[in-house]
Amino acid sequence: MAEQYDQITIQGQLFRVPIRYKAGDVLKENEAGALNQTLHENLRNNFASKVKEAGEAGVGIEVLQQQLDDYAADYEFGVRGGGGPRGDPVLSLAMNVAREWVRRLVKERDLNQEEWGAARVTQAARALIERQGPNGTLMTGAREQIEKERKAAEDAMKEVAEVLDSAAQAAQ
Repeated sequence: MAEQYDQITIQGQLFRVPIRYKAGDVLKENEAGALNQTLHENLRNNFASKVKEAGEAGVGIEVLQQQLDDYAADYEFGVRGGGGPRGDPVLSLAMNVAREWVRRLVKERDLNQEEWGAARVTQAARALIERQGPNGTLMTGAREQIEKERKAAEDAMKEVAEVLDSAAQAAQ
């Protein structure tokens, strides 16, 4: 198979570089280490503002850790917003609620918390949403909540427009 190439820009100059990896390749230890380091840097960078906001709001580290676990479980390289269902606010909200339900039941049944990490909780949450289907309790509730938030934002924007109009008239 012929080697494939991509182009990168270094100091304004285009260079040809090999495409070394493809889906299904087995990684060497140093390659896995480099990917894990990049993953950790991406998680740190993408989650930093959430930690700052949570700190200002007095949110505890346990809650933040759970949110980071959820984010990391869905994270994919090269997907804007970190991956997972982030493009669909209804699905994102439904997934968050489903994860919470799964965690609650794991705790109630006194199951081994170590065996129920973020990835397994996310897998169970996805299965629950798929089982219920698009008109199940989770998706319907999430759809209603997102619609309420959209309506509230519309109403708030109308008020903002009125305030700006009043300020503009007063300035004249």
